[in-house]
Amino acid sequence: MRSPVPGPPTGSPSDPSDRRAATPATPGAASNDTAPHRVPRLTAPPLGSGPRVHVRELLASALVGIEARRRVDPRHVGRVRVTSATGGGPLVVRDDGIGFTAQEVRWIAATPDQHHHGPVREGMRRYEVAILASFQVADVVELRTRSALVPGAPTMRWVGLADGTVRVTLADEALDTPGTEIRLHPRAATRSWCTPETTLEQVLDVADQLPFAVEVDGVEVSGGTTLWDRGADEQVEWFRQRVGIDPLLVLPLETSVGRVRAVAAVPAFRTTPGHRSAHRHYVGGMLVGEGRSDLVPGWASFCQVVVDDGRDILTDPAHDDAEVGERIGRALLARLILLGAEHPDLFGELVTLHGDALLRQAGESRDLLDLVRSTVPVPTTLGPRTIDALTDVVGVVPFTDDPRTWEAVRDKAAADGVLVVDATVPHVAALLDGMDRFARLRGGDLVVLGAAS
Repeated sequence: MRSPVPGPPTGSPSDPSDRRAATPATPGAASNDTAPHRVPRLTAPPLGSGPRVHVRELLASALVGIEARRRVDPRHVGRVRVTSATGGGPLVVRDDGIGFTAQEVRWIAATPDQHHHGPVREGMRRYEVAILASFQVADVVELRTRSALVPGAPTMRWVGLADGTVRVTLADEALDTPGTEIRLHPRAATRSWCTPETTLEQVLDVADQLPFAVEVDGVEVSGGTTLWDRGADEQVEWFRQRVGIDPLLVLPLETSVGRVRAVAAVPAFRTTPGHRSAHRHYVGGMLVGEGRSDLVPGWASFCQVVVDDGRDILTDPAHDDAEVGERIGRALLARLILLGAEHPDLFGELVTLHGDALLRQAGESRDLLDLVRSTVPVPTTLGPRTIDALTDVVGVVPFTDDPRTWEAVRDKAAADGVLVVDATVPHVAALLDGMDRFARLRGGDLVVLGAAS
């Protein structure tokens, strides 16, 4: 059983009560100045807690570093090497991204004013967040970095302690290539979060779709074809292995929003009322969210959608979630309609498994309601009929959601060829109420049908 996340020590970087100002480092070229400074109040979103936070944030910072280097060298491929903590050793995450200059490393320790902004500042912010997350598992965090922008740049060393002290010096051991390396020296209580098995699991959870190579203890776990570029059979297998569901089918979704890509897996089992699929949201192949998402319409709870937002995380603004969600909903509906036309048997299986869920959610979307009306059959005394087919019947179509009334009229109406809808099935009555051509059975109707007691 994993230990809970210990609370941050007093004066640590994530302690909101610590209001001490940072002592600015002296600007200039690299030096061996070892004067300690207080860790600054780093601006960052809430980190949350749990055994995956430090790995997620370390990989996110590596992604930003690599993307920044690709901006100046489009031919750069990128690679991240993760070494788990074994024995008394540290957990190490090394990227071959843009790296930092000597002055930029001091900015990490000195918290520049708000006028320091743009891609460089955003990249630094991500590494600052990674450092904050690292203190959830370690009392000592070490960063070594070498800039890819400065020929012959020195390797700088940043060491932070959980009591809020940092030192910035030239590294005794230089990095052989540009990039950034972060070392965590985990506490005894959190060392289980940094073992080979746990580290591999954590990396796979958040980074298996990154477009560049990620190694864990020498084994490559990412960098191949991403989920959105794979064939249908491979996508089905990915959902089985990584998400733990057996899909009936996987539907590619074209959103026409920037570089947003999505696929929807329809499970081969019936979902229960209140079921909420754990949709996944990636940015550039990096998992940033799992669970209910504004990027996916609520009515799509019968399936699991995986979305990748391929925007430039350094410079591009975030997409409008509502717009993306609307486009994904339309794309999903279009795929369902196409499935019904091209593969009616498979669509029939989908309706058999998820018809109740579609009926339940039909009121949330006019487009979904139109699909449900034309494709999802409801039970009647004359056999299953779609709602659209029922509206073609001459006259008003009666329905009842009272089980006793249904029992009273079912056999007699069927024998006489009279059409009555069984609205005791969940969600049917809610749809029929207020629709033209449908009316609830009344006491007098039972007499007419010959079913009055």
